[in-house]
Amino acid sequence: MSPSWAKVLAIRSGAHPDMTRVVVDLTESVRYALLYEDNPHQLKILLENQALAGEAGELAKDFEAVGVLKGIRVGWHGDNMEITFPLRHPATVSRSFALRPDQNRPYRFVFDLKPVSEAEWNRRMLAQQADQKSQEAPPGKTGEIPPKPASWDKKEAAGPTSELSALEDTPSLDDRSSGETQTVMPNYDAAVYDDTVYDDDYDGFSFSGYVESEGRLFTQSAGFPGQDDGTLSFAAEPRLEYVSESGDHIFIANLFGRVDLADEERSHFDVREFKWLGVFGPLTVTAGINTVFWGVTESNHLVDILNQDDMLEDVDQEDKLGQPMVSLSYMTDFGTFSAYFMTYFRERRFPGRDGRLRFALPVDEERAIYEAEAEEWHLDWALRWSRVVGDFDIGLYHFHGTGRDPSFVMGVDGNGQPVLIPRYDLIDQTGVDVQATRGGFLWKLEAIYQSGNEGSPWGDDFFALAGGVEYTLYGAFGGDSDLGLLAEYSYDDRGELAPSLLEDDIFVGLRWTANDVDSTELLFGALLDLDSSAKFINLEGSRRLGDYWKISLDARFFLNVPMTDPLFPISRDDFLQLRVARYF
Repeated sequence: MSPSWAKVLAIRSGAHPDMTRVVVDLTESVRYALLYEDNPHQLKILLENQALAGEAGELAKDFEAVGVLKGIRVGWHGDNMEITFPLRHPATVSRSFALRPDQNRPYRFVFDLKPVSEAEWNRRMLAQQADQKSQEAPPGKTGEIPPKPASWDKKEAAGPTSELSALEDTPSLDDRSSGETQTVMPNYDAAVYDDTVYDDDYDGFSFSGYVESEGRLFTQSAGFPGQDDGTLSFAAEPRLEYVSESGDHIFIANLFGRVDLADEERSHFDVREFKWLGVFGPLTVTAGINTVFWGVTESNHLVDILNQDDMLEDVDQEDKLGQPMVSLSYMTDFGTFSAYFMTYFRERRFPGRDGRLRFALPVDEERAIYEAEAEEWHLDWALRWSRVVGDFDIGLYHFHGTGRDPSFVMGVDGNGQPVLIPRYDLIDQTGVDVQATRGGFLWKLEAIYQSGNEGSPWGDDFFALAGGVEYTLYGAFGGDSDLGLLAEYSYDDRGELAPSLLEDDIFVGLRWTANDVDSTELLFGALLDLDSSAKFINLEGSRRLGDYWKISLDARFFLNVPMTDPLFPISRDDFLQLRVARYF
């Protein structure tokens, strides 16, 4: 049985690289419910106990909002304590666990809030509304807590590891601080309760990652001598994370390595992240090797400039090399202001002579040419401002330094064989990314203006943009799955001189999410070049197998590619790819 008396001692928060952690300190263990509210976005933690104690005013006064948290309100609803967090950005609880008392520390309930897109938040709200309509409210007067459900009593009898229960996707309780009440109360009998996970061995360290095998089958014969029709490779990505007790200091080491049996140039190792992060009130400092992603569009990541593309992994530019940097981020009511300082430039790497998906000539990275006198040690910097304004997520930045996209000049290697030599110019790039959410629609735009490139064939400056719309059909086909419809357009005013493959292209796609226990997902996309009529077809599907395994099947096809198109050298490299990963 739950104890007859429990006191909330403190409510704390800490900003992590990809989440915000909330910790509730109590003298005893109690049950809780998680309730999501819209307009504005906020999360409620309802602590349930017939004799719960704690000074609400003091708890709120001592709380410091960081990360996705905008503030806190602590109040009472009958015998239950309501802790309400207004959110700066849509976020849901991705993980929760409890820690038993140790070393003079009390019970601690830990909630990790992970930012989600407006589309995912809207999906949650629509699903919640559908559950609301399909269920009848339990007996009780308006504004009163319904009787404690029998399921809670059964959980109490199950033993100490079942004293904490989580309730999600239910309507909110009334907010007495505003004097308003709702006529529909939570239907606890219809809720699904999860047993508490007591992490007795948790000491701030966590270790996770995966190992995988990958097989590729190319459906056409090779275009160049020495290339195989199939490849087999093995990869691993372990991740170690340490979070201090206060949550103010975090260390992360995220490593990646792949061994390819067909192309030795594709066998590579990279440090994706090796960084320390410190939180000092509204200021966050990060130092080390980091990976930072900017952007909103699906098909073209124009504004994502800090990290170099890992082209050895795939052609979709989704994988990034770790970048040494120091960054500062300061959160204000007018948005988040960030500064990034980077040195030791990461060169782009390419497949070797025997590898598929390569240029007509191999690339000699060892002979790379730099415009900067300090070469790879040039100090690059970037400034960025981001803010959520109503339905709009806005980001604006300026970057100065060595451009991540190389141009190429002809040369010969040590054996007198012709090769391409990459050249990296100094550039200035100003960019903006905007995402607007209206109902089930996501409107997206990325645009950049770049100057410099004095040694490139396209001149000193250019303008490029990518934009489009994504519409999600929630509960598609009368079930639990969601179907997303995507359409985007990319433009680059360099035209045929652009090294980018997306200078006048249309992208259409479908994203289907089953929302099942095995996390089944399917993405179909097609790119059409309006100048050359070349087409790129992409299909990605994945599904979990049990608790630790995941299988992914991808297909890439290059169709109707003329000899003048930059894609022509890899036009015979259509392939099917199967990945089987074991997570730990």
